[in-house]
Parts: sequence; C-alpha cells; structure tokens
Amino acid sequence: MTLAIHTPFGQEHPYEQVPEERFPRQPLAGQPFTVGIVTRPPGQVQRVRVLTSVDGVDGPPVEAAALPSWQQEAEHGVGAEFLERIVRVEQDVWRAQLNAPAHGSALTYTVEADGIPQGSYRLSGEAWETGGGTVYEADGRMMVRRGNAHPPVATVSGGNGLLPAIRSIEWLTEAPGGKARRVRVTFAAQPDEAFFGLGERYNALDQRGEVLDVRLYEQYKSQGKRTYMPIPFLLSSAGWGAWVESSRWMQFDLCAGAPDVWTLEADLGEAESLTLHWFADADPLAIIRAFSARTGKTVLPPLWSFGLWMSGNEWNSQARVEAEVQASFEHRITPSVMVIEAWSDENTFYIWNDAQYTPKPGDQAFTYSDFTFPPDGKWTDPKAMIDRLHAQNIRLILWQIPAVKRLEEPHAQHEADRATFEAKGYGIKDPDGSLHTIRPFWFRHGWIWDVTNPAARDWWFNKRAYLVDELGVDGFKTDGGEHLWSTQVSFADGRSGAEVWNEYPKLYTQAYYDFVTAHRGGDGLTFSRAGFTGSQSCPSHWAGDENSTWEAFRHTILGGLSAAASGISFWGWDIGGFSGDLPSSELFLRGTAMAAFCPIFQYHSEYNAHRLPIKDRTPWHIQEASGDERVIPTFRFFTDVRHNLMPYIWQEAQHSAAAGEPMMRALRWTDPRAGDMQYFFGRSLLVCPITEPGVTQASVYLPEGVWHDLWTGKAYTGGGTVTIDAPLDRIPVFVPAGARIPVRWGANGLLGEPVPLSGEANGELAFA
Repeated sequence: MTLAIHTPFGQEHPYEQVPEERFPRQPLAGQPFTVGIVTRPPGQVQRVRVLTSVDGVDGPPVEAAALPSWQQEAEHGVGAEFLERIVRVEQDVWRAQLNAPAHGSALTYTVEADGIPQGSYRLSGEAWETGGGTVYEADGRMMVRRGNAHPPVATVSGGNGLLPAIRSIEWLTEAPGGKARRVRVTFAAQPDEAFFGLGERYNALDQRGEVLDVRLYEQYKSQGKRTYMPIPFLLSSAGWGAWVESSRWMQFDLCAGAPDVWTLEADLGEAESLTLHWFADADPLAIIRAFSARTGKTVLPPLWSFGLWMSGNEWNSQARVEAEVQASFEHRITPSVMVIEAWSDENTFYIWNDAQYTPKPGDQAFTYSDFTFPPDGKWTDPKAMIDRLHAQNIRLILWQIPAVKRLEEPHAQHEADRATFEAKGYGIKDPDGSLHTIRPFWFRHGWIWDVTNPAARDWWFNKRAYLVDELGVDGFKTDGGEHLWSTQVSFADGRSGAEVWNEYPKLYTQAYYDFVTAHRGGDGLTFSRAGFTGSQSCPSHWAGDENSTWEAFRHTILGGLSAAASGISFWGWDIGGFSGDLPSSELFLRGTAMAAFCPIFQYHSEYNAHRLPIKDRTPWHIQEASGDERVIPTFRFFTDVRHNLMPYIWQEAQHSAAAGEPMMRALRWTDPRAGDMQYFFGRSLLVCPITEPGVTQASVYLPEGVWHDLWTGKAYTGGGTVTIDAPLDRIPVFVPAGARIPVRWGANGLLGEPVPLSGEANGELAFA
C-alpha cells in the first residue's frame, strides 16, 4: 500500500515545484538538498524516514519533519499555478534534509512511511570539471565536444577578431572524466557590450546583467524573463551574433556573474557536443539576415494580413460576429481580418458549436454537408457568414490548439476521435508507451498531438479540411503550443521531450501553415503566440497574454523588438492589452498609434464569462465605457493612415521576407544613445511610441543627419534629443532626408483619408 509519494522531478515545471519533489532537483556533489514527501490521506502516517546508502554503504536514517500545513509549503516557493492543486488534494507534507554524494559516487535513498518502504531513488554526485574537451572552428561554425578528436581549446583564435574569445570550458559529469550531461562555456565580454535577442523577451531590450534560460513556457501575463518564444540567438553590439544549434535547455549568463565574461550553459545529448554558428558584421541587420538564412526562409504573409484585425474572445455566435463587423463599418473603420476564437464546440475543435450531425468513426472525416445548423443555434450558417465576410474583403482566422481534451461529460464524436487517437498512437508517449497527459493547468490531462508523426498529421488535418476547402477559412490562430512539460516523453521521429520541448510550437505551427497554404493556393496564414528557431518560416506571431496597463504596454514593445532581433519579422500584439480592467482611452489610443506602425495591427479581448460590464476592446466599446468621444475618430484616423501607408508597408514587408530582415528594427541596436522603445518600421520610418500617461510633448532622440516629421514635414537636425508635440491623435514618426515613401492617397492627398486596402501606390511622400 502506497502511503507516501516522492517524485524527484515532480511535474517538470520549468520554474516552480510541488511539495513531493527534490529541492533542488539535481543537486551538485556534496550539496545539501531536500527530499519532499507527501502522505495521503492526512493524519494517517505518523512517521516518515529516509534511509540512505552511498555506494552500497548504509548511512543513518534521516527523520523527515512534517510541515504544519500546506499553506506554509506555499510560502516556501510553490507557485500560484499549483496552489489550486495543493488546496484540492488533502495531504500531509514532509521534509528530509540530505547531502548529495561525492563526485563519482551514487546515493540511494528510500522513503519509509511508518516503517513501510515506499520507493527507492538514485542520485549521482555530479560536478563541474575542466579539461577533456576540444573545440574546432570552420566557416563560422564552432563545435565544443567532449573528447580529444580535434585541436585543443588553446588553438582557437576567435575567428576574425570580432568574435569573443573562450575563457574556459567545463563539463558536468557523474564521475571524473565521465560522460557529460551539460557543458558550460565562458566567453570574454567587452566593458560596454550590449546583448539583444534570445527570442521574445519582455524584461529588457539590452540583456546585459541578466541570466536568461531558453525554455518554452506559457506565463500568463507579467512574463518578465519567461517567454513563449525562446530562440537561442544572441546579437551583440560588438559586431557578432551567435546561434546555438540546439533545441535543448540552455542558459545565458550575460555578465551577471562577472562583468568581463558571459557564459553559456547547455544540456547535451548522446553526442556530448554543442555547435555554435557565428556571424560577424558591423551591421546588426546583416547578422540577422545571415541567421535567418541559416535557420529558415522568412516567409511573406499575404497583403490582407497587414490590414486591421478584429477579435474578441466572447464573440461566440454568428450574430455577434456579424454585429461587430457591421458596427465597424458603421463607424467607418475598415477591418481586414476577423479572428474567431469561440467558434467550435471545444470538444472536437473542428466542429462548429451547436452543429447537428451524426457521429462518425474516429478515423473518418466530415464534409460540410454532414452538418445542419439550427436557426436558434450559435452558428446558423457558417458558410454564408464566411462568404459575406469575403464579400466585404474580410478574411477569417479560426482558433486551434494541438491537444485532445479529456472530457468529464459524454460526447460521442469526441470519444470516437479519442479512441482512434489512442489506438493509432497519434499522441506523444511516456516512457512506458502510454499517451502522455498534459501537466499544465490549461487542458490538463488531455493528450498532445504528435506532429512529428505523418499519419497523425494526416488524420488531424483531414478532420479540418472541410473548413478550408468548402468554407474558405483563410487561416488558423495556432494557440497553445506550450503544453509540453516533460523531457522523458518520446516522439514518432525518435526524439525525446528534452529535444522537442522548445521546438514543438514551431513544428505544430509549421504543420498548420503548410496545410492551410497548400489548400488555399498559397493565400493562407497562421497566427501564433509561441515559436522557436526558424519560426520566421510560418508567419505571423503575436505577443502573449497581457494586462491593459502602461507597464505591460512598455514590456510588450520590448518583447516585439527582442523577437525581431531573433529573426521574427511579422509580429503584433493586442492593442491596449487584452486582460483585466479595460484600458483607459489614452492607453488604448497610444497603443493604437504604435500598433498602426508595426507589422500586425490587431485588437483582442479576454474571455469574461459573458459578465457585465463587457470587456471588449473594440474602439466603440472603449469610447462608450470611457466616455471619451475622441476614441472612435482617432482609431479611424490611424486605421486610414495605415491604409494610406500600405504601399510602403507592403514594399517593406516584401523586402523583409526577401532579405530575412525584421520589419521592426530597434534603433538601440546601432545607436546606444537611443531609447529602448524607438524602432524603425521598415527602412524609412523611425517610430517613437508614447508609453507614459499624460504626455503632450515628447523628447525623442534622433540619430545623426536630417530628419523630417512624418505628419508636418518639419526638418530636425539629428545627433541629439528634440522636443516635439505629441497630441493623442499623433505618434512621433520621423523620416530621413531623401526618403521617398510610396502611399495610397484619397481625393485630397492627406494622411488619414479613407482608401481601400491596397499595396499599389498612387503617390509618394518625398522628404528633401
């Protein structure tokens, strides 16, 4: 009978631990650690001990101390995400203090509850050791390898002189000279060197002084250093970039531990080697181009994706969707893309909610004619709705996740699909061969689709083909790529979770992108929150969930610029934030102004259980809720300005895709005097967002040269800070002298006049 539970790695949460884990999970040799134990039901076990043996020699038993309550455990580091689980499970929590064995030794410890052994566990004495490794370089590629098959470290010159010199290499091993599980390489750093990239990072633009890991994770709001899009590419102001060719966990200490070095620590596979690709150039865009070319062609989204996107998580009926579209046109705000999240039954995720049909065997697919739609249902005629959207030049994106839910209530079609999914092995698998169940809270206990399995891909997309082929759906919002928390699971392509954890959202989104573009003749799109190295080949992306606050606005911009430094070209965010209290009219309009000058222009809002007041971020609702009559006309103005500038935006989008350059380029990459949130949108528009409340005049930095105000044409001499008026209906945007901006003019040739969405210019803005 099992009375006590101890799982050394718990649920493998990247940042938080549950009470029954080991703290830390993998202590170094000689390091003290804690064995966490829970016993159920509470009050049944009176005594818990841990029996120990090192290399076969028994040690004295260690008494475990009972914690007074689970609340105290919560105070000791268990995160809020697990709090509900801890509250729900009645249990006693125990702690035993041990020491890890010496390097080369092994500790076996057994948990004993009231004298009954509950399970034995092994822990090796791991330690860092130097030597025993080699490095070689060729054509910008450096391999660090355990063993002596290549020239030793001392012969490495640092390439062309721009690349950082190696200071040391260490290996984490279970025994001296043994197999290495992890490598740590330390490089020299310049005193004023700035570091950018490493994926979408919300904490800062320059990461000097930070320690960042490369681990995909869904952090719901206030992301800080955690990210949906970890990319192991580092861009340095010293004229180099480094891409680590690995999808395993790694960590970058960027002069946090010491001011003159930065350190890369990375997990290794069986080959005990790590490959870095170096790119050296004085121009950071040239480095990003080279990195993008090496990791995947930057793909151009269709023109329609650069118009206005509208969305709300509570738009869960055809009547509601069509009413919001009608409202937009009534306010003369022209949308281009509709995203519907709450469209499906959320059991199958491919059948419209309230559709009536006869269930089919799980290996069969539906056609549209298999469904009928009751007149009092949520979706009365999806095909007619989509046709009307298309007739209004609005494209449709539908929400998806890569999971098969576990349902608590009967659902015939879902049960048939689950049976096929399980029988065919279409999900990722635990070491015992069973399907792995989702550990994070979102869709917990469901199964994760194994996108590396060709048969699983075919089965999955056959279920969804009617949406594209018969209804004309234009793309998919590929959400939820962060469900995997396990290094031990296996995939159909032979890899483990340790290798695929970070890469999964790229594989998942790429599969959807290939599917929809093939079925739409190249005119399809995916819209994804998560990604990894090479995600530029399946556009486009949006920043993660965030509150409607000024602080979140600032951090979101940093996230977009960090993603851009990592090769992500076509990115956007939820204007004004999508969660919590409604944004003020000022925050919403400042966010609108910034979003009008970034690749994806979208508003969206979180699910609110249909409670009042509603939380929609439509401009008409923000105006109604705030009482600020400026909201609709100002939002309309920026939407029309975006249409006026669409020939420029389309020109720059094509250039970004062809060259592998991001559309958003932080000025700080090339000019350390610039503010962190100043960026070029394309090659000619320098954008300076207003990110603080109450601002009517802004002090902005301009680089050397002559710059013109986009709105007035007024010339400014760069090389310092200038003060400019910043009313709520303007955002500081500057154009370098000599630039020519192709535009689409209305009747009067003014920015802000309504024109249809078009990439064809009928005029230009010229700045002498």
